[in-house]
Amino acid sequence: MVCHWRGDLGSRRLLLSLLLLAAWKAGSGQLHYFVSEEAKHGTFVGRIAQDLGLELAELVPRLFRVASKTHGDLLEVNLQNGILFVNSRIDREELCGRSAECSIHLEVIVDRPLQVFHVDVEVKDINDNPPVFPVKEQKLFVSESRMPDSRFPLESASDADVGANSVLTYRLSSHDYFMLDVNSKNNENKLVELVLRKSLDREDAPAHNLFLTATDGGKPELTGTVHLSVEVADVNDNAPAFTQSEYTVFVKENNPPGCHIFTVSAGDVDAQENALVSYSLVERRVGERALSSYVSVHAQSGKVYALQPLDHEELELLQFQVSARDAGVPPLGSNVTLQVFVLDENDNAPVLLAPRVGGTGGAVSELVPRLVGAGHVVAKVRAVDPDSGYNAWLSYELQPAASSARFPFRVGLYTGEISTTRALEEADSPRHRLLVIVKDHGEPALMATATVLVSLVESGQAPKASSRPSTGALGPEAALVDVNVYLIIAICAVSSLLVLTLLLYTALRCSAPPTEGGCPAGKPTLVCSSAVGSWSYSQQQRQRVCSGEGPLKTDLMAFSPSLPPDLGSVDVGEQQGLNVDHGLKVSPFKFRTHKFYLWKL
Repeated sequence: MVCHWRGDLGSRRLLLSLLLLAAWKAGSGQLHYFVSEEAKHGTFVGRIAQDLGLELAELVPRLFRVASKTHGDLLEVNLQNGILFVNSRIDREELCGRSAECSIHLEVIVDRPLQVFHVDVEVKDINDNPPVFPVKEQKLFVSESRMPDSRFPLESASDADVGANSVLTYRLSSHDYFMLDVNSKNNENKLVELVLRKSLDREDAPAHNLFLTATDGGKPELTGTVHLSVEVADVNDNAPAFTQSEYTVFVKENNPPGCHIFTVSAGDVDAQENALVSYSLVERRVGERALSSYVSVHAQSGKVYALQPLDHEELELLQFQVSARDAGVPPLGSNVTLQVFVLDENDNAPVLLAPRVGGTGGAVSELVPRLVGAGHVVAKVRAVDPDSGYNAWLSYELQPAASSARFPFRVGLYTGEISTTRALEEADSPRHRLLVIVKDHGEPALMATATVLVSLVESGQAPKASSRPSTGALGPEAALVDVNVYLIIAICAVSSLLVLTLLLYTALRCSAPPTEGGCPAGKPTLVCSSAVGSWSYSQQQRQRVCSGEGPLKTDLMAFSPSLPPDLGSVDVGEQQGLNVDHGLKVSPFKFRTHKFYLWKL
């Protein structure tokens, strides 16, 4: 039966499509193969002709061919044996990326009759990609003030594979300050954090190097590593420190103004601004003046300068402090003590003391008796030196007044005493002008001179006390010497008066009139004296020795002590004098003096 259908062009196209679809369904079949990625060229995939029910002999006549929209060259069919094989490199990550499923869709077409077959080749993943970190080195800046247990996120690694091949585990190299913490939301998204174990100290370790390793779950395992560089950021936790707590400096006096005498240096182990150190004086008073009038310190270099000449006689030791502060916030500081000893220089000549200055031109006048012997101290030159040490050690020498070796005077080398070298003679000049040179032991030596005018006088003309200056002008020390002399004279006068009073009292007691008709009991001793000598006559027996009834006579008879041994006693009461009938030759001597009786009380 023949049917004629006439219609428009659209109806015809719809009819053609239905016919093609019917032909596709009538001749199509679907196959599914598996192939691993990275398989080598020629790797067997499947017997596609046999699986489709086609005879090998009809493959060529029926124009057997394989087509793919995007990856037609990856797989190929051998028309002689009907085997599907790998034609070129298959990279699953390139084909499908991170997709869990990856397949190559092929269409097999044969003609006579037309048949179309659909073939899917699933590409299986292999662990051919290691974990990869975004960067080769991750830098972290951590403040040394961060507390323990602080956390710092890290960039995790990624793996281009899928499945178990992309499951990553992390491991941190052993370290004292840090540990690793991994929070797993899922196998593909993990939060990796670095955790601080203990407080950091930048001065102890300014940087820390760690290595983070990521390992996938494939067989064999592949790993990826990243270098973690942790830089410890500084905080101002260290004050500047001096190498010593105290410095001793020696400076010669009379230094020029602005002289550099010392340099202080303090180090700060912090970094950047926290390590910038500036110096300043710790102001105080030195006597009535401010410290800053004596010294100054440079703020950046720490050099200490003397602003004015230092004087040892005015200031032997200058002690002060220098402060060092950093530029941190808040600033930290420390102090160091400087002891500046001002060394003495021989800048002061000896100075003569003034107590005996007088005479013409400031000379000292001395009167010396001619009868004095060798070693008699004539005068003493006194001088002082404001310097110290050897610079103040004085020596004295006498400028020779004549070339004669018998010059009668000399001066003590270190005492300044002018004394005679020998007994003075009549031939010596009555007047001598002595020039005493006083020198110190400094370098160079400084000196002063003193003039002593010595006048030789006869013994009767010599003053009893030390000679007076030729002028009435006395210094303070001379007045003090005069006061001492007067005080000694007064003490001697009072002592003499006391002794005389005691003697007078004793004499009055002894010279009291005896009782009527008798004499004091005891054994008296009669003491007599003459030009020949003195003698005493003690009464050996109990006898009366008294001057008689009347008042005491003022005449005392003294005899020669040549008495006979048989003279036993003398009775003064019966005789006023000795009788010549005894046969003794006595030469009487009469002295106008008082008669004393010394009684043993």
